[in-house]
Amino acid sequence: MNFGIGEIKFSNKKAFVLIILAYFFSLAVRFYYYTWASKIPEFLWNGTLMINNVDGYYFAAGAKELLNHSHIVGDLNPYHSLVSMVTAGIVKLFPFLTLDQVILWLPAIFGSLVVVPLFLIGRTLKNDILGFVAALIGGIAWSYYNRTMVGYYDTDMLVITFLVFIFWGILEFFVNDNKKMILVVPLMIILYEGWYFQCRTVLLAFLAFAFVYSFFFKKEKKSFLFILINLIVLARFPYYLNLLIFIITYLVVIKNQDKIETKMIVILFFVAILLLTLTGSFDFLIAKFKTYFYRGVYETNKLYFYDTYKTIREASHIPYQLVAYRISGSWALFFISLIGYVLMIIRFPVMIISLPSVVLGIMAHKLGLRFTIYAVPFFALGFAYAVVLVGDYVSRIFINKKLSYFSRVVLPILLAVPSLYANIQHVLVYKTPTTFLKPEVATLDKLSHIAKREDYAVTWWDYGYPIRYYSGVKTVIDGGKHDSNLMYAMSKVLTSNQVVSANMARLAVEYTDKVEVAKELGKNFDSKGFILDMMKKYGYRDVNKFLKDLNNVDFKLPKKTRDVYLYLPFRLTNILPTVALFGNIDLKTGKVTRPFIESTAVRGIRNNGILFQNGLWLDTSGILHLDQQEAPINTFVVSLYKNGKFETIKYDYNPKSNIYVLWYRPLNIVLIVSKKYFDSTYVQLFFLENYDKKLFEPVLLNKYVKIYKLKK
Repeated sequence: MNFGIGEIKFSNKKAFVLIILAYFFSLAVRFYYYTWASKIPEFLWNGTLMINNVDGYYFAAGAKELLNHSHIVGDLNPYHSLVSMVTAGIVKLFPFLTLDQVILWLPAIFGSLVVVPLFLIGRTLKNDILGFVAALIGGIAWSYYNRTMVGYYDTDMLVITFLVFIFWGILEFFVNDNKKMILVVPLMIILYEGWYFQCRTVLLAFLAFAFVYSFFFKKEKKSFLFILINLIVLARFPYYLNLLIFIITYLVVIKNQDKIETKMIVILFFVAILLLTLTGSFDFLIAKFKTYFYRGVYETNKLYFYDTYKTIREASHIPYQLVAYRISGSWALFFISLIGYVLMIIRFPVMIISLPSVVLGIMAHKLGLRFTIYAVPFFALGFAYAVVLVGDYVSRIFINKKLSYFSRVVLPILLAVPSLYANIQHVLVYKTPTTFLKPEVATLDKLSHIAKREDYAVTWWDYGYPIRYYSGVKTVIDGGKHDSNLMYAMSKVLTSNQVVSANMARLAVEYTDKVEVAKELGKNFDSKGFILDMMKKYGYRDVNKFLKDLNNVDFKLPKKTRDVYLYLPFRLTNILPTVALFGNIDLKTGKVTRPFIESTAVRGIRNNGILFQNGLWLDTSGILHLDQQEAPINTFVVSLYKNGKFETIKYDYNPKSNIYVLWYRPLNIVLIVSKKYFDSTYVQLFFLENYDKKLFEPVLLNKYVKIYKLKK
């Protein structure tokens, strides 16, 4: 059976118009979110809609430092990153735009560029309708939209675009023998590495499949030389060094390609593999594999810690149905796209080079939802191929040329409507909030006028990047720094009593600053991790004895070099059980004890008690009910603001019970916890504003955020 499609190639001018149409269609779909979100006052800061991706504040903070020339050693902001430099450059180039406006719109503007290489792939395969349909679908497909929507500022806004451009370049070289790609593809790879250094994994796989394709289908010296040049620039050097290596390699190989024999190519391949091995390119791939396939408690330096990746939603396992929906919009569309993709490989074997990206996307079931985007562009091509193939078959029925033209050009676009509809339906319901709300940002802005740049904010990692962007202070951990020792320490700060919290916070801050400053200055800092380093400093051999002694108010702390601010937001309540897990582990055995913490909200008040959203209800005699189960509680505490002042109302019930219920009425947050967590720093300082005056002093307190300054 013939699975080929006819040739449809428009003039360059018409092709350009089609690309522009696909691009603005992609932008228009993304604009819907802005029209909805910009009407919500809590989502705006200084009149601009805030971004909705916490990781984006990492690069935004780097861009801010570039613009303000405000970098300080050890603050962890990536002022040197290509993303931050490009962002700052755009702000400089368009002075009428603010940084907040640029980071809001850049994801949509850059993300929509994926339509260009998708169209060019169709053009390379000599069917512009194939490319146009793929561009329409690929630009707005469920998961790709989610990670390139307005406000989703991150490397993702160009990660897939670069990848598809590189694939198009490889395709153009093999299909049309375009020698310009020997120069273009390596340069795109180098630029891609500068933008997103983790790209090496999928690019190595691309080149491996390109080698297989060349070996079985091309068997030409120039094909292997092309792969070789691209392989060399994947060595794990900084992108500017890879650029230098490429220039030298390009000049040497291109000038002497006629003289290079097969034996020399084999030797050069071994040299390239050796270079990749010595620079750690394969180590990175193996480390990533372990990160996503081995998740649990892990051991480091004879201490056991809880694995961060078990708690990251985008790296968590997802059902197959969600994989299908995120890639194509529905099960039916997924299977049509898959069939089309397979038929493309049969018709164009060179398409097999894209297989690693497709497999990575489908394996999102195990790897996590973020990986579905890798399959999106190629499944968009698969769906486009399927409808173009249908159009071709229908065209053979008609003798009339106009009808034949309609079936080959217009019909595939009409058949793409169900796919476009399914993905646009997702856009209409995907109304994600901004990372922070206006009152939270206002609090951080006030902190920026109180704290010094060298001071630290201590909190959970989720809030590290936004704090650095809006307040300018340093943080111990953040969305990219998941140091096991310090994750454990921050968990202890938040979920232990105030004495342990104060001591651990001071130790972690002074230690972290020394380490990060040393790293940035290129100095050698011999470290086995925070816990072991502190044990060595204080002469402890037993980690449990060290942790026990931290519960001493007179514990000798290092000299105070900066102020420490404890940042306690309302939104921490929802993840408090997860936060507590990191500190609720026996470091010597790895045994994890599940914390007794339940977060919920009040659904209604009745004569006989209070009904909570998770099916629990509390009666007036202090009995907690769930279906037929009953449990007495120790205390019920209600926190509220009365005439602008914070107050707590306490109801004591059964003193023998280990269950406490707290209702934070200003935001309708309910916590059901054990005695241990009732006494924790987060609960006492946020829910009750009950702080040890010898250890902490309030700095900024409102219903959304409580910030305390460490006195020690």
